[in-house]
This record gives sequence, structure tokens and C-alpha cells, in this order.
Amino acid sequence: MRRAKERFRTGGIALACLLSALTTGCSSGSSGDDSPSPLMAAVGQVSVAGATGAQVSYLDADRVRSLEKGGSQRFRTIGRPGNPLLSGYRFNAHAYGLDPAMIDTDVTHGYAGHWDGSFDADRIVAKLKAGGFARSTWHGETIWKKEGITLRVGQDELSFGFAGKDLSSVRPAKGKSLADDPDYQALDRCLGDVYRVDFGGKNAKSAVRLSATGQLAKSAKETSGVICALTGGKRTAERAADRLKSVIKQRAPRFDGAKVTVLTGDSPGVKVTVPDRPEDKRAGRLLTSNIDLQLALSDL
Repeated sequence: MRRAKERFRTGGIALACLLSALTTGCSSGSSGDDSPSPLMAAVGQVSVAGATGAQVSYLDADRVRSLEKGGSQRFRTIGRPGNPLLSGYRFNAHAYGLDPAMIDTDVTHGYAGHWDGSFDADRIVAKLKAGGFARSTWHGETIWKKEGITLRVGQDELSFGFAGKDLSSVRPAKGKSLADDPDYQALDRCLGDVYRVDFGGKNAKSAVRLSATGQLAKSAKETSGVICALTGGKRTAERAADRLKSVIKQRAPRFDGAKVTVLTGDSPGVKVTVPDRPEDKRAGRLLTSNIDLQLALSDL
């Protein structure tokens, strides 16, 4: 287990379970302490202000690699970091000594993000210098900038801003990260032990104020998707559950085996878990193709 994973288990932002836990219970440290889940540790790197208007995604790349050790190709579509630093044409990550295999966890929101992993910082910095990146200081930290790209490189973490974004959105002030937001905490408890999550944008005025699509895997062959959505109240949650059940019935057998649950307590909402089909060559269909359930929630 790499250092980043150990920090997730023992350090970071301590998050106590809310007294009114959702039906799925608390997802803090497995030992029963108040250490954050890997998901909450990751979104603890994202400021609330920085996430405004941008979708947030999380990937436990280290776990995906473990699932793929037997040669599985099921995670090829959704199990790779897909952020702009790796996919943008303006930055050749490989040329600067960056390899996706170095990344343990990736949290990306819009054009900024943060990685935890194991990086050859000296080699990367040398290549940044040779590639024309200029060194400067930002809030006491050494950063590297060139043509709208900002990087902070360490041995076990790397933060980036793209398209003119600085690092303020991945250096949140105390108490101002997404991990401090009760809605993200509630979704964390609902989603369970996910290896990937894609959050929708938060909208307090909408019937569904915040939702997320997560990916679960008991093994490389036994995978499923989960959608959690927070609503403005119990009645809306019940209406959302009825809508989901209706879509599941209408689209049979597409969502066979799906389970819909109304979330109660201080954070009402709805949860639906859908197993991937045995014939599916790729995991993640709730995110990549079968989006009927998300569409049903968007039209409450």
C-alpha cells in the first residue's frame, strides 16, 4: 500500500459521522475511527468555491490496478485518469516524466485537480525547467508555470491548474473544502466503497440539489453502479424513488437486479444500485451508456 493510501486512512480531515446516518451507515475508517474515507480525503483537496460550476470526479487508480492484475480489461473506459492535464494537447505529460501509473488517486474539477501517488519529483522538475516552465512562489510554495498551466510537484502529490486556473481551488482554506460540506459527506455515506465517483454540479434550487454516480467492485468480474441523489425533502425523495422504479420497469431487462432505496434522516434522498450485466465487456454503464436513471432524476 502506497504512502498516499496510508494518509487516507490515518491523516487528512477528520470527519465524524452525523448523528442521523443514512441507511447505508457511516463510511469513515473501517476501524470505526473518525478518519476520512478515501473519497472524502480526496475531495478535501477541492475548495467549495473552486468546485462551483464545475463537475468533480474522483478515481482510485491504485485500486483499479489491483482489480486488473488478473488481466481484466473491464475498467479500461472508466478506470483511467481522464483529466485535462493528461489529455490536453498543450501538455505532453509523458515528455515531462509523468505516467498515469504514478497516480494512486485523482480528483479533478473542471481545469484543476490533485493527484496523490509516487512521483519522481526531481526528474519531473528537471524536465519542466528544460521545457520552459518558469519557477515562482505561490503562498509560500514553489510552483511551475507556462502558457496557462500551473503545477506544484512533490514526491507523493501533484497539484495542477489548467487553462489559466491557479492552485487556489486545490489549496482550500480550513473548513472550506468539499469534505466539509454536509451534502458531500452524505453522498459519501450513501455511495459506499466506490473506486470512482462523478458528482453533478450542486444546485440548491433544484429538486435534486446534488447527485453522484459511483462505481463499485467486489471483484474484477462482480461490478455495479450506484447513483445517490439528495433532495429537498422526504416527499421529493419518495417521488424520485417512484420515478426510478418506473424507469427500471419500463426499460426491462436493462436494469434487472436494481435496488432503489429512499434515504431518510437529516439528508433525505434516493439511492439506486444496479449490477453490471454478465455480458458487459466494460464496467461503468450507468456513466457511459445507460443514463436513463440520471435523466429521470433530472426531470423531477
